[in-house]
Amino acid sequence: MIKKQILFLCTGNSARSQLAEAIFNHMAGERFHADSAGVHPSEIDPRVFEVLKAHSISDEELRSKDYSEVANNHYDFVITLCDNAKDECVIFKDDVNQLHWNLFDPKPLEGIEPFERTGTELIERISLFLLLNSEDHTEHVDPSSFFKLLSDPLRLKILMLLEDEQDLTVTELKNALNESQPKVSRHLALLRDTTFLKDTRHGLWIHYRLSPSLPMWIKHLLQTIRLGNPGIINAEKSRLKTAQQKTK
Repeated sequence: MIKKQILFLCTGNSARSQLAEAIFNHMAGERFHADSAGVHPSEIDPRVFEVLKAHSISDEELRSKDYSEVANNHYDFVITLCDNAKDECVIFKDDVNQLHWNLFDPKPLEGIEPFERTGTELIERISLFLLLNSEDHTEHVDPSSFFKLLSDPLRLKILMLLEDEQDLTVTELKNALNESQPKVSRHLALLRDTTFLKDTRHGLWIHYRLSPSLPMWIKHLLQTIRLGNPGIINAEKSRLKTAQQKTK
C-alpha cells in the first residue's frame, strides 16, 4: 500500500507542528505518513514531549526541521498551522491539497495546559481528517453540484428521509412529502442520474437508497444536517408512518 504523505508546516516547528506530526502518525495507521517542518525552525518546546508521554504517543522521530530540508519531497497534503506559515512565500503544485488549521500558539503561555489544549484540538481535527480522507474508491462529486442539489427543499427532504429510513419507494416518498408522484419521480431521477441515489427493483416496486459509493464527506454532511436539525422532516415522517400503517 502506498502511503499518502502529509506535511504539517508552522513557523518554528517547535510546538504545534511537532504535536501534529506525532499525533497524526500515532492515529493514521498504514494509510498515511506525516512530517513536519518550519519556515523559521527553532528548538522543540519540552512541553511537547510531556503531552505526548501523557497520551502514550511516541516522540522518537521528532526533530526540528527547516522547510528547505523537505521542499523537494512529494506531499499529498500540506497543512499549515499558523497564519505566518500560510502567508510565507511557499508555492505548492496544483496537485498538492492545501489546508489551513490556524491553531493558537501555546508557547508564550505558562504551564502544560495550553499544550494539552492544542493536543486535544489536533486529535479532534485529525480524527475528522482521517474519517473523510481514508477511502480509496469512491465517486468523485463536485461540491458545487452537490450543494446546488441540496438547495432545493424537496430534494433535501428526500435525502433526509433516505438518511433515516434507508430504503423507500416512490409511493412512500410521495406520501411522506405530500407531493404528486410525477414531481417526486422527477427529483428522484435527477438525484439518481447524478449518482447520489441507487435504485433497485423488487417485484413491481423500485426502491431508492443513498448510493453506497458516496464520498465519506457527503455521508458525514448528511448525517450532520440530520442530527443538527432533528425536526426537519417531522411532518414527513408522520405522514409516512400513517400511510405505512394503512397498508398493513
